[in-house]
Amino acid sequence: MMNEKIEGVVKVSPKGQIVIPKELREKLGISAGEKLLVISKDRDILLKKLEVSAEEIGERMEKTIREKGIDVDKLISEALEWARKSERS
Repeated sequence: MMNEKIEGVVKVSPKGQIVIPKELREKLGISAGEKLLVISKDRDILLKKLEVSAEEIGERMEKTIREKGIDVDKLISEALEWARKSERS
């Protein structure tokens, strides 16, 4: 069960933006540019901090590479070639 606590009231800007109170950002360790999941349930909105470790990202990448039979060396070569062409343009 989720512990619910009112942390403040925020106003939605004309662009649909909200400001998470500074004290709450500090308490939860949320930094500028960090991505949050936006979850809707009935008429409620929940923001959830994404907590994915570098290890988990690596495991997911490894699994996808294996499942899809991706040639990583070829992919890197193509990316480098694309980057070199972009530099010349």
